[in-house]
Amino acid sequence: MFIEDQQQVEHDVILNTVLRIRQAGERDASRIADLLQLPEDLIRYLLATADQERLDAANSGQGIVAVRSTVGWVYRDAATGELWPEPGEQVEPLEIRYSGSFRGRFDIGTAGRRTSIDALLLDTHETGDLQPTAVELARFSRSDEAQKRTAVISSGEPCLVVSPVSRDKSGLAVVTTQDSPQLSLGRLLNTAVDQYESVVKWAKEVPLGATEAQKSSLEIALDELTDVLGHLCIGEFRAVFSSHLVSLIELSLGRWVDHYRYQSGLAAVERLTDEETRAVAERFALSPSITQRWAAAPRSDSRRKVLELLVTRLNAGDQRIQDISVATARYDSLFGSGSPSQELVELAQQIVNVGQLLLAGEGGGHGQVES
Repeated sequence: MFIEDQQQVEHDVILNTVLRIRQAGERDASRIADLLQLPEDLIRYLLATADQERLDAANSGQGIVAVRSTVGWVYRDAATGELWPEPGEQVEPLEIRYSGSFRGRFDIGTAGRRTSIDALLLDTHETGDLQPTAVELARFSRSDEAQKRTAVISSGEPCLVVSPVSRDKSGLAVVTTQDSPQLSLGRLLNTAVDQYESVVKWAKEVPLGATEAQKSSLEIALDELTDVLGHLCIGEFRAVFSSHLVSLIELSLGRWVDHYRYQSGLAAVERLTDEETRAVAERFALSPSITQRWAAAPRSDSRRKVLELLVTRLNAGDQRIQDISVATARYDSLFGSGSPSQELVELAQQIVNVGQLLLAGEGGGHGQVES
């Protein structure tokens, strides 16, 4: 899917007038100069500047709009339901030569220096909406300027994404963005190793690498949320749009669940029943209508992820589970609020604290983090 940012630039009376005349159909510099009684060289300069910077008059004719855009592709990972952290450039399709149900080969590099890659094909039964939600898109637009926006400008479509695989003493890891192993895809790969002998043979060919200390995806999300809170604490409310703060809260909650699942060795819940959602409501003092709403949310929604975790830890005496249920219920009540209110800021700090508590009990290394 394509996304883009657009931003209004400074008003300039003369340039705006020239652009409005051009919009009306007159593109000859000398005739525009005659109409405005201005030097032709000035008109030519203004038109050249507009073409170089891709400027045009606003619809109202009262300002100048930059039509240049920052455009990139965004990808949703099927295993986690999450958007990848950063938009990327469009990548040319790879020609994959299939040699079996799980195996394929493709070449990378220049014509004179080609490298052949042996690939394992992983499938997932996860499905969901391809189009990003407004909350997800807010992660890519951090300004509260009235004319700046992030929008989807093309329809989504399924695609096969090639990611490197690394191996250390802790096992195999699928490396995606930010040079960090992707937890859910890594778990999917290791499950395939347990199930299929052909995958075992392929996995043995992955070279053993050195273990490197890396930040987990939860740490990365909490760092960004903490940075935003730092701006708000010094009164820079105008520098942070509420939708961006909400998107970071949403991201941190989902990453918290992924992190907890790995620490505890928990598998994702395949489906939720009405009985389970009612049991969660009773156990964690939540309204049944709230848990039903969470159950109906897409799998990428952090509230759905938290509900699935509460189902698996229904009878656990872990205070962190109680803490995350309280924080998620509070998030649910504030979802869709306007400007960053004090309640929203306090919730963000609460989630940072809950996240740090989870990280404090973390063990393991290279293969246990998710990008």
